[in-house]
Amino acid sequence: MTQLFEPFAPLFGLSRDPLFAPGGVRPFLPPADVAVSDDDVTVVLDVPGFAAHELDIELTGDLLAIRGERSLPFDRDDDRVWQRLERGFGSFERLLTVPKGLDPDHIEATIADGVLTLRIPKPEALKPRRIEIAGSRAPTGIETPAFDSSASEERELAGAAA
Repeated sequence: MTQLFEPFAPLFGLSRDPLFAPGGVRPFLPPADVAVSDDDVTVVLDVPGFAAHELDIELTGDLLAIRGERSLPFDRDDDRVWQRLERGFGSFERLLTVPKGLDPDHIEATIADGVLTLRIPKPEALKPRRIEIAGSRAPTGIETPAFDSSASEERELAGAAA
């Protein structure tokens, strides 16, 4: 039913469009992907329209915070009437849990084509290590017990005498 009245929805309060809802605008929350390897943690966020200076990245303990703000493309006093506003706007904060002990001084952050990529190398203490077991040795071949032919002959003779 709303689709029939969509051009007049703001007049009747029928719109589901966040521009006309109380509060006005859909919030912006960039999607994030996180990949963990033996050597590093990589975080990738879609932040279209952002320049590097508009983003703030902070690592505290095991919490990685990425903050920014996408401003509205118009002033509320503008004489234009926006019929639809589907993109999100406003301040955002993404908080991601990462392994403890990562070094914030070694984070590499790049932004290209609206994609923010963070590469956080793991310190040596967090990298997996192979543990050798003490006292173990690899078998060299099949070991057979020493065969004493004289003891075998004695057993045969004892069995025949009985």
